[in-house]
Amino acid sequence: MASTVMVASGYPTSGAPAAGQDDLATVVVRRLERRRSAPPSWGLVKTIVLGVPTFGLLPLLVWPFRFREYVTDEAEALQELAEWARARGRRPAAVGPLMAAAEDTSFKTLPLIISMLLAIFVVGAFFLQFTNFIPFTLDSLLGCTYYYTGAPTASPFGSRIHLLYLAWCVALSLGYVLHWAQVRGHVADVTRFVARFNPVVEAEGLPPVRGHRLPVGIFRPLWVLAAIMLAVYGAWWGIPMVLAGMAQRRYTNVTGRAIRCELAKRVKDMASMRREPIVAQAPPARRCGNPRCLATLPPAARFCTRCGTADRTPA
Repeated sequence: MASTVMVASGYPTSGAPAAGQDDLATVVVRRLERRRSAPPSWGLVKTIVLGVPTFGLLPLLVWPFRFREYVTDEAEALQELAEWARARGRRPAAVGPLMAAAEDTSFKTLPLIISMLLAIFVVGAFFLQFTNFIPFTLDSLLGCTYYYTGAPTASPFGSRIHLLYLAWCVALSLGYVLHWAQVRGHVADVTRFVARFNPVVEAEGLPPVRGHRLPVGIFRPLWVLAAIMLAVYGAWWGIPMVLAGMAQRRYTNVTGRAIRCELAKRVKDMASMRREPIVAQAPPARRCGNPRCLATLPPAARFCTRCGTADRTPA
């Protein structure tokens, strides 16, 4: 807590910050600059090698949990930064919105739960059909997924195969769209936090943190080619999967890292600045209202002690 000094006027003012605030700044910088040992996102090769043989299920099961670990760590760092800004106390009016914005960066569990339920639904639908109705072979499994053509067939299981294909495409597509929206929502929350942190930075005479926007469609030729190839083989969920994978990789590897580095730099700059004590100005002295007297009046006097004129200054 900041120490308190007294000036001649008798009004308390803020002095230099306590050493604990500098220690907290060191912790905040360390948290913001820390890099995770395990990569929070997959590259294209890993996505294809593990996603295609598992019929699109493995990325949907892994990506949300990887992103949850990343967001949880980042949200804790931003909340510590907001707490440090509150303890520093240069812009008290900006602390409330900043603390609220830091809380908003926490991971939202609802999209993850729905994505997991959709993946379980796909596995359950295939399990029930292949254990009770459709003979399980590799050809029949591929016929419901990558090799499905939609053409009329003489197979007695044609309608069931069609329903399985729809469940496979629709459920996985919805799951990946939810994960993409999860990434986009977190980017918006972090952007809002930066916007509310900038008044604190500007109060210190430092430039604000630049905003980093994550484009809706990030053009990566190889990722786009992979989505096209998956769609050619009937895996329409490959399109939202590519969008979600590109968004998560872009934010965790580029955008989020750049934002945290800039925040850490501002914290270093702010912590290294010596805070000058604020000298409170004493209120102006009251004088006698008689233009021929103008004597200085004592603080509680109602009449001039020199000429006896009543003090008409409003309270």
